[in-house]
Amino acid sequence: MTASISNLSAIAADLNAAGKEVTVTRLRTRGPRKGETMQRNSQHGRGAAMGSVQGNDRQTASHAVGAGKGLTITRQVGIGAQMVHDLDGVKRRAAAQYAADRRAAARDRLMEKVDFALAL
Repeated sequence: MTASISNLSAIAADLNAAGKEVTVTRLRTRGPRKGETMQRNSQHGRGAAMGSVQGNDRQTASHAVGAGKGLTITRQVGIGAQMVHDLDGVKRRAAAQYAADRRAAARDRLMEKVDFALAL
């Protein structure tokens, strides 16, 4: 008998002696959830964790590690492929463009209200 079971039975005996009826219900063991049965070295039949780099994996060119399937060695292409040289300037221009877009959207909403009022 383990310490937790003996502790539980002692508490139940004390409560029974005090006139309280005590019942102990054993809960079913929870089964594994989806993905919990995958072990580190048995994923996808490769014998390695997804995203791990093994000895026979090598880069064919130097490039950024992509964001697909757990940092696989996938060439990253598109907008985030290279770091911009003038990051502060890009941030400034983006903030100015966002502000201009907000002003244009507000102007469009105002013109729609004016057009609706004139149509009445």
